[in-house]
Amino acid sequence: MAASGYWRLAEGFLATRENANTRAAYARDLVDLAGAVDGGERPDEPPLVDVESDSDARRAAVALADLPIEWWQSWRDGLEGSLASRRRRVAGVRAFCRWWSRLLALPNPVKELRPPSAGEVGDAPRQEFVALAPAEVRRLIEAAARPGPLGARDVTLIEVLYGCGLRAGEAAGLSLSACHLDDADDPYVTIAGKGGRVRAVAVPRAAGDALRSYLRTARPELRARDRHPRAARHGDADAVFLSARGRRLGRDGVWRAEAAAADRAGLRDGGRRIVPHALRHSCGTHLIQSGVDIRYVQAHLGHASPVTTEVYTHVTAAHLRDDFDRAHPRARRGARGVSEPGG
Repeated sequence: MAASGYWRLAEGFLATRENANTRAAYARDLVDLAGAVDGGERPDEPPLVDVESDSDARRAAVALADLPIEWWQSWRDGLEGSLASRRRRVAGVRAFCRWWSRLLALPNPVKELRPPSAGEVGDAPRQEFVALAPAEVRRLIEAAARPGPLGARDVTLIEVLYGCGLRAGEAAGLSLSACHLDDADDPYVTIAGKGGRVRAVAVPRAAGDALRSYLRTARPELRARDRHPRAARHGDADAVFLSARGRRLGRDGVWRAEAAAADRAGLRDGGRRIVPHALRHSCGTHLIQSGVDIRYVQAHLGHASPVTTEVYTHVTAAHLRDDFDRAHPRARRGARGVSEPGG
């Protein structure tokens, strides 16, 4: 397959994604696929073309469409990484193929390709992030607390990640103009999430208290450290979470701050993955466990489909089964080998 045609096709698809983080994730997926189909390396300056009228792009699409489903299944089974990352890569490639097949009126070769699941060939046990217990969230917040403005920032960051259920990129992109905290009875923040969807997220009391205190005292001190302000397009002056240099904290900075607190709290012992998304996962799980309607949880987390939110009901069901096995008399008797009546 000609590399130029593959990447003209790929860049046409990437140009349809509005969110920068989404584009970057899809680009990584397409780089991986390029290695499998001999699509070559991504150009330093990707060409912008009209895919529908570009013959090289069409030839690349025809070559992909001609690959049998067995090839795609073999590609899927050979993916490395955690189950979640492999499922995401398959989803990215499915979206790519669906796009060009519709645009160019070609068969979609991955229409029947299922995402990988636990227990399939080549699937070894892996550590996936899980919901933290409420006590572990408290330990994480306590470990984040350090003297000075950076300690206040990290406490607030974790409170907001957990309480509002934000993604790392959403927290990094949070701006002062999106914070509506004046009404103590109804504080909220406006979040620009995936797919350009904007949602209003209620701010719980602990997160609201931490956010108000940080904005009043610690943030001005951090902002004053920016001795050489950048252009306004960087949004440093409007950023809620700032780096040690007084500039908008990036997504990587969110990860580092949370990881450092998790290390100090001893929560990553044994290889547990305590990443920012684990706090979002914990938020959804704890809301469901508290009896909150799944439709509210869906809106709070910004899920496009309730199917995505249902993962938290499954986590809760597993949690309840564990409690049942520990506490229920019949479960305890069965565990000791005592026969049940009529058994």
